[in-house]
Amino acid sequence: MKIAKNVTKLGTELVYDIFAKTKKLQAEGKKIIDLSLGQSAESPPGHVIEATIKALKDGNNGYTVPNGIIECREAVSRKIKSLYNANVSPERIFIMPGGKPTMHYAISFFGEPGAEIIYPDPGFPIYESMINYTGAKAVSYNLTNNNDFKIDANKILTLINEKTRLLILNNPHNPTGSFTEKTEIDKLAKGLLNFPNVAILSDEIYGRLIFEKKEFPTFFNYPDLYDRLIILDGWSKTYAM
Repeated sequence: MKIAKNVTKLGTELVYDIFAKTKKLQAEGKKIIDLSLGQSAESPPGHVIEATIKALKDGNNGYTVPNGIIECREAVSRKIKSLYNANVSPERIFIMPGGKPTMHYAISFFGEPGAEIIYPDPGFPIYESMINYTGAKAVSYNLTNNNDFKIDANKILTLINEKTRLLILNNPHNPTGSFTEKTEIDKLAKGLLNFPNVAILSDEIYGRLIFEKKEFPTFFNYPDLYDRLIILDGWSKTYAM
């Protein structure tokens, strides 16, 4: 049996190998400190559990329109307005079955042989894996310890060329936990105005987990970039779902 060549480019997400070994050792009675997955030790809030049960009891378990039920998209639109004072129409909001499918579709939309996609290194392994899968060239911007693993706007902007299709950002950052503040993100957003053909995927899944009294510099702050901007956000990290 012959499989497609691009499947061999995916590689593996080693964290799940470690997770499986951890579970095996725990089943053997060994005490393990598990640092493999970014999974909360807390349970979801009671109102989330109750709403899930109610939705199932009310029969809300069938197919929906492709971009998600309108009531949910309207609620997300209101939440964005409440959190960031940004006006985003429900028609521009898509409810996805998780962050990874969002990455898959976003990267697949722009990646192909001859194209370049810029991504953070270290970073969530799916970024590079999916770029390779599409046949595009994976161009990393290095996050270094001497800069506390923060985004350097100037370094990223120098990597952009005529082949660049997509820039992937992740702030707050997985796996280092670093947080790049608004002044640097402002600089990056301003610089990106000079590259109108470059799309942006801003992974903001950890945006509500900032343990300092600092403003979260969401890309919702930059409406001039909206027409080429994909913001990945969700409830799994915020509400331990």
